[in-house]
Amino acid sequence: MRVLLLPDENTMFFYLILIGLLLIALIVTHLKKYPDLNKKKTAGFRLIAVCSIVFAAYYLYWRYRYSLNLEALWFAIPLVLAETYAFIDSILFAFMMLKPTDRKTLPPHESASVDIYITTYNEDPELVETTMEAAQEILWNDKKVFILDDGDRPEIKTLAQTHGCQLITRGEEWRGKPRHAKAGNVNNALLQTSGDFILILDADHIPSPQIIKNTIGYFQDDKVAFVQTPQHFYNTPPGDPFGSDAPLFYGPILQGKDGWNSAFFCGSNAILRREALLQLGITEYSRTMVKQAKEKISAMRKAVYRFRPTDSIEKSFALELKKILNESGKMLKTGKPVTKVFDEIRSTLSKTEFAEKYPEAILPGLSDKLEAYLEITRGDEAIPILPLATSSVTEDMATSIRLHSLGWRSIFHHEILAQGLAPEDLASALSQKLRWAQGTIQVLLKENPLTVKGLSIAQRLQYFTTIFSYFSGFANLIFILSPLVFLTTRIAPVTSYSAEFLWRLIPFLLFNRLMFKYIARGTNVRRGEQYSLALFPVWIKAVTSVLLGRNPEFVVTPKQRQGGRFLNLIKIQLICIILSCAAILFSIIMIISGTPYSYMGLGINLFWTIYNISNLSIIVKAAVYSLPEGWNPRPDPDLNRSTI
Repeated sequence: MRVLLLPDENTMFFYLILIGLLLIALIVTHLKKYPDLNKKKTAGFRLIAVCSIVFAAYYLYWRYRYSLNLEALWFAIPLVLAETYAFIDSILFAFMMLKPTDRKTLPPHESASVDIYITTYNEDPELVETTMEAAQEILWNDKKVFILDDGDRPEIKTLAQTHGCQLITRGEEWRGKPRHAKAGNVNNALLQTSGDFILILDADHIPSPQIIKNTIGYFQDDKVAFVQTPQHFYNTPPGDPFGSDAPLFYGPILQGKDGWNSAFFCGSNAILRREALLQLGITEYSRTMVKQAKEKISAMRKAVYRFRPTDSIEKSFALELKKILNESGKMLKTGKPVTKVFDEIRSTLSKTEFAEKYPEAILPGLSDKLEAYLEITRGDEAIPILPLATSSVTEDMATSIRLHSLGWRSIFHHEILAQGLAPEDLASALSQKLRWAQGTIQVLLKENPLTVKGLSIAQRLQYFTTIFSYFSGFANLIFILSPLVFLTTRIAPVTSYSAEFLWRLIPFLLFNRLMFKYIARGTNVRRGEQYSLALFPVWIKAVTSVLLGRNPEFVVTPKQRQGGRFLNLIKIQLICIILSCAAILFSIIMIISGTPYSYMGLGINLFWTIYNISNLSIIVKAAVYSLPEGWNPRPDPDLNRSTI
């Protein structure tokens, strides 16, 4: 019994070999049941994911129960918490990929009318013109091309007229009001156009002629709100030094989310149903009005509660007002329209018998004060209906949450049907990634998918998975510093580095890596893995800045390379590299001088230190990267390539 509960090293090794052979046999047997290649891939992933989670759970149980170094809890606790974060992240990833979609193009219904929106603010007119020309070449009869110029530039107006496009800019109603960047630009256009569907393109995204034909068929399902296609960049430098491409996200990840009806609207290269957006705008308008009404009833209650009766008439007056306001609050909770609730308050206060019973002199100015509270407007906004969410700089994700909460469906069509421009320098790339991360954390605070009504449990988890990933910066910082502590102090976060430790760690790491590699096979995700670690200061800044109340502004990503070196932007990564190299050198000197080390602990920590240096170095290379001489990328003439 003792051996079963606490096996020695040889017994543990035997158990792991036996379990590994059994799992291989199960995988091979299980896959034979699925002749379809995609189903085989999914079935194989499920088995690997289960193995990964089982070994990870066993490892963490052992870490918490037996291996914490109680004499260095200041070190042991942060590391095991970081490992726990990685474990939860793996579970969420595994759940996301349990039933990925493999969609095929559906026949289009030719009767649909499509408005093509090209959103622009300060992009080069030549760039916008290229997108205009490509939009006019889209193969669809009933289409109109609109240029949404938030910069209101004369040269863009001239180009729009030249190419037969219609121009939409902001009107006077927006003067002095919140503009809401791209979301406000699109919302402004939605109220001035009438197409059944809207294709949204960024100014630099050149669409394929087939983009509508290959996606519009999905809308035969009346509950589909939008169809998202991948974002692909034709100017990515050799080796993708800035981590611009996201083949894992615009492939397996969105296919996995699509299986749970949780594919995101990503802001561009997507077709949306006008009806869904307008319903969302009206619903949000109603929610805003109800929220405002509740706040005003609360304010009226406070005004009444501040009144201190001096006689029985005044006391009776205050009690009756409180009763009216309490009943009004209950009516709002039952879903009664705001206007009717407030009309009833007005009606009660204006009745002759009420006025005679309680003359206004009891509380001077009461009528005017309550009448002001009873005015419900959206005066802080230029337009009352705001279909695209304006609560976050990542308006696309917030809009997706709202649409899904109303019961609409989404589709991810895994085919490149547009290609755009990625940042060509590290400063622009980091600015873009920081904005995305900050916007995602804003969504957690303002559109929390864990509490929004109407989402399924699976949808809540899919949105939370994306949000949760941006908290990895804290865990990665711990993973970078932990081996340095051991190499320089010989203090270990575990009771001992032994074979017992390795028997538990290695299967956990192997199956975890196998799970990610298996789902990403055929896709080059190495650069994404490197940046996942190297960008830890960006993720930490995004989380802390938003949680501290510093809301980011929407900034258009520069479409042209910004000159210079950018080492000043990666000071923290450089410090980590220098400290890592110094820790390695220090440990070598100590060994030469005869200082005793745990050689297994030394090997493990040297391995992780070198691994971290390798990943961090990629961002140093990006900071000093120069584009190849004569670099002049051109769009791929063949846009109808599948990403599969």
